[in-house]
Amino acid sequence: MENLKVIKNRIKTVDSIIKATNAMKMVSTVKLAKVNNVNKFAKECAEILFDMFSKAARESIFEQENDYWFSKKNGKTLIIVLSTDQGFCGSFKQFIQDKADETIKNNPEAYIEVFGKKGANIKQNRIEDISQREIESRYDIDAFASMLSQLVSKYIHDYSVNKVLVISGEFKNVLVQRAKCSKIFPIPNEDITKTRYTSIEGNRLDFIEAVFEKYLSKVFISIVTEHLVSELSARVMAMDNSVRNANDMFEKLKSLYNRVRQDKITQELTEIVSSIECVQ
Repeated sequence: MENLKVIKNRIKTVDSIIKATNAMKMVSTVKLAKVNNVNKFAKECAEILFDMFSKAARESIFEQENDYWFSKKNGKTLIIVLSTDQGFCGSFKQFIQDKADETIKNNPEAYIEVFGKKGANIKQNRIEDISQREIESRYDIDAFASMLSQLVSKYIHDYSVNKVLVISGEFKNVLVQRAKCSKIFPIPNEDITKTRYTSIEGNRLDFIEAVFEKYLSKVFISIVTEHLVSELSARVMAMDNSVRNANDMFEKLKSLYNRVRQDKITQELTEIVSSIECVQ
């Protein structure tokens, strides 16, 4: 027969797990809402800048026949991997890991920059320590995107990088998250051909050079936001499943406790009755 004290302790443990898991789920839900609603103004400004950049780039290609920004042929590849800083989203982390391993395998000589404590197992190949990798909070998306854009710009200008790939989370829906590989440099030609003609005075290539980091920042704002939404959605779902499983276990333990307790009471009553009959 199960020990009532042991069962009671297990019930207390599961109850503590339910409370902790609910708290983590609430935190992740609040962060998810914040990521979904924050930086709207920054995104709108970045969209305007990107539109201007694309138009200037288009004019540079067709008017000056210079496609330096769009088809650099000589150089190395930079791979940036956005992993996670926290646990409780194992499948999502594994998607990132698998996509990173596949991309690195196809680009064996690439520079590799990994962000996120849970990406420690991913191979890393960095140049000199030019970036702050201990980020206090990636939920300051503007600052994180700006830092990444500066990092990419330095690789391109100082280390002859001709291709930049970013491994990050891809949000399908609240139930499905995946990993994706985005090529952010050279600049995708389709982004240019969709633009309309605009008049920009002066050297357009100088203009592109001047706003290139701003362009990258816009791209990274979009990538980081989707990555965080995917990560937090995966964590919310994991916490939700944990809460359901813990509640099921709690109910089973309560049922077991009541059954064992009733069996114990029945046994004691039987022993009392038997003792009385023996006396008579």
